[in-house]
Amino acid sequence: MGCGASSSTLAPEPIAGEGSDLRSIVIWGAKGLRDADVVGTSDPYCVVRVGPKGSAWAEKFRGTGRRSEQVKDSISPQWNLGFTVDIAGMKDPEIHIRVYDKDLLTDDDFLGEAVVDLYDGDLYHEGSLTQTPIDVKLFKVKGGETGNGTLSVSAGTPQMLQDLNVKPSGFFDAVGPIGAVKSVDIKDIDMKSFSAGTGPLRLGTGPGLPAALRGIFWLTKQGPSSALASFGGPSGDGGGCSAGQMVGNRLKVRVAGDRTWSFAENGKSNTLVEALDLVYHFVFDDAVNPTRCQIYPEGRNLGFTLTADWLLDFDMELLKDGDKEFPGSVVWKRISSVLGREATSAEYALVQVIDGQGQPIEPAWTKFVEYQNSAEAGSSPGKIFYHEASK
Repeated sequence: MGCGASSSTLAPEPIAGEGSDLRSIVIWGAKGLRDADVVGTSDPYCVVRVGPKGSAWAEKFRGTGRRSEQVKDSISPQWNLGFTVDIAGMKDPEIHIRVYDKDLLTDDDFLGEAVVDLYDGDLYHEGSLTQTPIDVKLFKVKGGETGNGTLSVSAGTPQMLQDLNVKPSGFFDAVGPIGAVKSVDIKDIDMKSFSAGTGPLRLGTGPGLPAALRGIFWLTKQGPSSALASFGGPSGDGGGCSAGQMVGNRLKVRVAGDRTWSFAENGKSNTLVEALDLVYHFVFDDAVNPTRCQIYPEGRNLGFTLTADWLLDFDMELLKDGDKEFPGSVVWKRISSVLGREATSAEYALVQVIDGQGQPIEPAWTKFVEYQNSAEAGSSPGKIFYHEASK
């Protein structure tokens, strides 16, 4: 269950909902790649990201794309790498593909890259994406000169993957480094920044995220530790973390991730989270209308995921009738058990304080602000601290 480029059991890709603009992409394979190995033939794989036209590779978030499996000893690999991405609000989207040769003892060799405008050229014909594969030449980074080989690419609606019998990929771009710690005074937060995508945390929204997980959540009773958290994405983390959509019935959130989690102070809790590179794996009972969730913590730097429920059991349960203290908010009850016995003193709630459109929910937001300004919230009252990945 690591947060790297790994596979999992997958449900169908998300269904388009209000405000979404979903497109499916398939990188079928390549032909005539450069043979980069001294002994044998290249073991190529590709990594794909989607972003605005003209943006650099690093400016396209890791969470927008996927990574193929490597194919051993081939200069004409077949990957059948398919996935669906929400391009709503993305100006002139383009598909950016990089191809590498996997090496065991040295850095992977770069074989070339290609950029395809989603709505230009042969992919877009007579007002729609054709699904018909097109061949795209690889080029090298330096000077843009032509490289060896071509890629075969298709694009279409979410139905395309089913029509072409392509299983959605569960392999993701590699995990990036933990971003720098930033802070903001809660009183200075502009609510419009959440819907604009520039808030201190990413807003959970979109069709791939169940309604009960949208918006921003306050983790109550956490003192100087956790404050706000989000299931939104895609983030700059990679590895399937904070993808902004369910992968099967699962979500991964990197606690020191790219605008995914915040703390009441930049103290011991944040230091521990960074040292572990803590990731929470949320496994829900349903991918569309979840009501319960099992949570498995992973310390990436330890190479260990705690799955022994009999030892430590972390659960979330949706309060279907809500909470009288927080009318209008989605509320999840967080339950922890040790050796099979519930630790009632450790119980708290995830309370929705900002909705999926970026609007504060009252009275939950005011209660959150009051708590964060109290002495209970630690040495930095009125502030929250979060990580932001560099581009």
